[in-house]
Amino acid sequence: MASGGGASSPRKELCLLALDGGGVRGLSSLYILKQLMESIDPEAEKTPLPCEYFDMIGGTSTGGLIALMLGRLGMSVDECIAEYTALSSEVFTHLQRRMDWKFRLQGRFDHKSLEKRIKALLVERGEDPDALLSSPNSSCKTKQTSDTVVLSSYFSRRRGLDMLNTVKFWEAARATSAATTFFDDIKIGGEGFVDGATGQNSPIATMWTEAGDIFKQKGAAGWRLEDHVQCFVSIGTGVPSLQAFGESLLDVAKTIASIATDSMTAAEDFQRHHSNMVSGNRFFRFNVQRGLETVGLEEAKKQDEIKAATRKYIQEEVTFNHLERCAENLQERECGSLFA
Repeated sequence: MASGGGASSPRKELCLLALDGGGVRGLSSLYILKQLMESIDPEAEKTPLPCEYFDMIGGTSTGGLIALMLGRLGMSVDECIAEYTALSSEVFTHLQRRMDWKFRLQGRFDHKSLEKRIKALLVERGEDPDALLSSPNSSCKTKQTSDTVVLSSYFSRRRGLDMLNTVKFWEAARATSAATTFFDDIKIGGEGFVDGATGQNSPIATMWTEAGDIFKQKGAAGWRLEDHVQCFVSIGTGVPSLQAFGESLLDVAKTIASIATDSMTAAEDFQRHHSNMVSGNRFFRFNVQRGLETVGLEEAKKQDEIKAATRKYIQEEVTFNHLERCAENLQERECGSLFA
């Protein structure tokens, strides 16, 4: 699905990017984002970085991991695709037992492999493997939802400084990736975290609330976030199939069953409550409709299938036109955050 349209509205200030969770299918959202960024300035020698155009990048589950790479680390989409491809191939291949010796449910994949890969990425980017999630040098604000808890790279009055000054990058990456059936949960500061997809697979609603808190101008009477958003882009990971989650215990299966349509519902709800943003060409939703139903969230071997289905979706006239309109919107954006 691609949503967005209408005549362009007067210039606003903020640009937001929301990335759904979806395991290895997160590659689909990256291919869509790649097309979008390349469309901003097709003749440029270097494709613009998402962190140069979006004031806030947020994601749930593996979408949160991608948000960290694009926002906090300032990676290009191509760099992120390469890293995410390697990470998926490495992490989603080492199966472990479903139960430990105390008969407790375990993640199907070894979280240590994920931690190792994330720390290696930090070193490659010239940072300490235990670097904090917060970064004073980043103008792009990054957030990941972990159930109803928000882990962010910026200060928030709601959460104070405790988490900001203690959460490490790899811990945040582990927390947002700790899907109930994939990886074990993680404790940060004594608090347990599991993947936000167990509560909501789309970050749209949480991100909208968070952006309102963060960017609200002090003392501004009647201030509304909607009046200040130039572009809100939401990218999905393809229409899901319940079978894509593979084996799980009954209680986990019931939870996951409710996740399957969450992203679509969240996007539809937002469009219904903010119809003027859709008609004003300020909200865009992209999500592959066909071709990814049989791709499991953990099936790293189907990366070529993901790429092919996404390419076909991008080439559809409706999708291509929406991407062009979205790019035209972002073309008005000067690099760097206006609110940093």
